[in-house]
Amino acid sequence: MYDRLDIFKATKNEMDWLAQRQEVLAANIANANTPRYLPKDLKPLSFKELVTGPDRPTVTATATNPAHIVPETGPDPFKAQTQRKTYESTPDGNAVILEEQMAKIGEAGTAYSTATSLFQKYQKMLMTALGKS
Repeated sequence: MYDRLDIFKATKNEMDWLAQRQEVLAANIANANTPRYLPKDLKPLSFKELVTGPDRPTVTATATNPAHIVPETGPDPFKAQTQRKTYESTPDGNAVILEEQMAKIGEAGTAYSTATSLFQKYQKMLMTALGKS
């Protein structure tokens, strides 16, 4: 039911992005001692791209028989990008700054909590509108 409402799609999309970002940041921290490792991060979400971008919901074919050709899905919209401009690096070339990565993880955790709260509020609002308190 919720997958047909744009507000729920947008909130879920943000939560998916934040979860993926947590994984990328955790990988950065795990590689803090790897020589020549450059930290990665996800491209920030843009509301404009969400509304007008290529990830906008479109009509797709559905395979109803095992003999049908299943349409391929597009590439993962949340690809990690290597940060080329780093503030500092160690003598072995590692550019992971643990304090910066921890701050980003905290920021992502707070944003995820906010998105979860919004999702719950939208759900309660919808149930109230349907008369199902």
